[in-house]
Amino acid sequence: MFDIIRVYLIEDEFVYRKKLHDFISSLQQKSFQYTVHITSIEELETFYYSEIEALTIEDNDVFIVDIDLKSHFSGIDIAKKIREKNKNSFIIFLTNLENKGIEIINQNIHATSYLIKGIGLNDRTVGNLFATIKKEIVNRTQDTEEYISLKKFGKTIFVKYKDILYIQTASGMRNMLVVKTIQSEQMIEGSINKLKEQIDPQYLYTGLRSYIINLTHVSALSRPEGLIMFDDGSELEVGSRIINKLKSVL
Repeated sequence: MFDIIRVYLIEDEFVYRKKLHDFISSLQQKSFQYTVHITSIEELETFYYSEIEALTIEDNDVFIVDIDLKSHFSGIDIAKKIREKNKNSFIIFLTNLENKGIEIINQNIHATSYLIKGIGLNDRTVGNLFATIKKEIVNRTQDTEEYISLKKFGKTIFVKYKDILYIQTASGMRNMLVVKTIQSEQMIEGSINKLKEQIDPQYLYTGLRSYIINLTHVSALSRPEGLIMFDDGSELEVGSRIINKLKSVL
């Protein structure tokens, strides 16, 4: 299985950014079993005001965020935006002060861990952190009652059943599917029929030809418009015949 962990370094001091980049890069030489892609965020304002909104954040993504950025927004503000888009990604705070943890707890950010700047920030500390992250990712993959594994351009991603709104065949594209979740919309590889065989029917409705629907997220059905309305405000046009079928199972 080919797995990728994307790491985002959000730190405005070059020295610490370089240290972390080197420590994390060295994991590849230690049988880490995952391919690590590191992105150093240098234009913090652009990232905060526009790039976060456009970013597809996956559960295995890791954000190492300096709390005390030299800006009019803090690392906590950035972490809040990350959490709005994804509840399960890993957020690690980088700080000079050990007592910053109370402030984070009060913000309900649910940080994975903290790294303290100084002599304690070394390859061993970072290695232990990523060993913990790796263990959590493995636990997620083994939790087959909650997660489904999907193929996305050569890598395996894991999506919570409860986060899926619907899956549909991609129009005009062979063996490609669109997965719409409460956090994002993304393309994956595969056929709808094979995916139906993999899916646990207690979580998703698989009785439609070109769609898989999470009925728990359906808020309304409109037969005249042929629309499914979901509880996040999104809509899916399917036609009146499918609406009739869904009404019979809801």
